[in-house]
Amino acid sequence: MEHRNSPRRPVMLYTMLNYPSLGWVRGCIRDIGMGGMFVDIGRIQLPVNATLQASLMLGASDLKCHMQVEAIVVRCAEQGVGLMFDELDSDIRHALNRLIFGPSGVQDDNGCSEFLH
Repeated sequence: MEHRNSPRRPVMLYTMLNYPSLGWVRGCIRDIGMGGMFVDIGRIQLPVNATLQASLMLGASDLKCHMQVEAIVVRCAEQGVGLMFDELDSDIRHALNRLIFGPSGVQDDNGCSEFLH
């Protein structure tokens, strides 16, 4: 059953997740919304309810902004994890809003295609 409060947008954006017992885990964001995102992390397993930090690069290519967000693992799937954001500040909310509701075709091959092969 879906419990999302906002729409998700398909994307291909590179990210790094910092889970304390594993350190940094490389991933590729598959979809993102104001409340969370699904990240392809391959065969790495993270426990449901784990808290982690996600490192994101959001914004237009010439105005990219590095952001850190706290997130909680709410779903585990074969190739990744569903994450729910925890307390976003106004700058991150604004950048996410532009990403989700801005022009279509959002992709940043910044490592995602290499990650998939």
